[in-house]
Amino acid sequence: MDFNITAGEEAVVFHVASLVQEGLSPTDDDLAKELGEEIRPVLQSLLDKGWLVVDEDHELALSTIARHVVSSRRDAEGPRA
Repeated sequence: MDFNITAGEEAVVFHVASLVQEGLSPTDDDLAKELGEEIRPVLQSLLDKGWLVVDEDHELALSTIARHVVSSRRDAEGPRA
């Protein structure tokens, strides 16, 4: 896993985490519709770095380590508004 991610990539990780926490299972197409086609290279980079994984239904989720990192950051910073 590559822990060196950009601020933009980090924002996408937290966005995916919030969608999953709400019970949604976003796909890359869902995020492209919501955030624009320019999100696709960011998603690919996060997949390549090991932050995101894709299941058999093509739904995006955080990797195990990414879930831990996001959880730790939220605990340290408190709830996001």
